Amino acid sequence: MTKTPFAFVLTLTATPALAIDPSLVRKWQADGADMASVLAKQMNAQATYLSGQTIMDIDEFGNLTLLSDNMTYAIQAPEMPAMEVSVNGFSEGAMNANDGHNYRAVAAQYSLVGSAEVFGQRMDIPITQADGGWGTSTGIYGCTDTGIAFEANELGTIPRSWTRLE
Repeated sequence: MTKTPFAFVLTLTATPALAIDPSLVRKWQADGADMASVLAKQMNAQATYLSGQTIMDIDEFGNLTLLSDNMTYAIQAPEMPAMEVSVNGFSEGAMNANDGHNYRAVAAQYSLVGSAEVFGQRMDIPITQADGGWGTSTGIYGCTDTGIAFEANELGTIPRSWTRLE
């Protein structure tokens, strides 16, 4: 495990090798507004991206690692005061996408921490795979040299737009 001031990454090799579209094998950065849409859906709230990044790394065996590094959002949830929420942590699993059209992403391992000031108190809320609901996405995708666009079967399971980093 590697620790940084804002996030940590854990890479495991417990997932089986899957068929993977070679155009997906690299690092990608999620669009902040699309990440906010995912969070809004999962929290049943309004969310606006403020800062931070989420990086997705897909290797040639279909292993998938995501790192959220100080992703900060303005959140307005029903019957709650407006707040800023920062999310840090990792997801690890597998991407199966070998036909240039359909994908299935499963994050079997993840550990995220959402932090916010609520009523003057700092709250750190850990979210792991035991909490359910965050780890699987299926649908279709399109990939170019500079980006990926996912169209998930269920909204709120993966950010739509990703930009190539390497």
